[in-house]
Amino acid sequence: MAAWLWSLGTLLVALGLAAHLFGWDTLLWLPAQAFEAVRAEPGTYGLVALGVVLMVLARLTSRWRS
Repeated sequence: MAAWLWSLGTLLVALGLAAHLFGWDTLLWLPAQAFEAVRAEPGTYGLVALGVVLMVLARLTSRWRS
């Protein structure tokens, strides 16, 4: 649990520093582009999303078994 909290804290610090350096508009541009791409070709990005979900699930199950 401590390692997970440390990782989450590191992510939030990095996000805060990136927002300070680049601005929120620049950081939020990428998710907006991703949503537009999904709307344009939902089948392709659905397969990509399924692959990402399976990779995360595999990582989580491997951690629980260790």
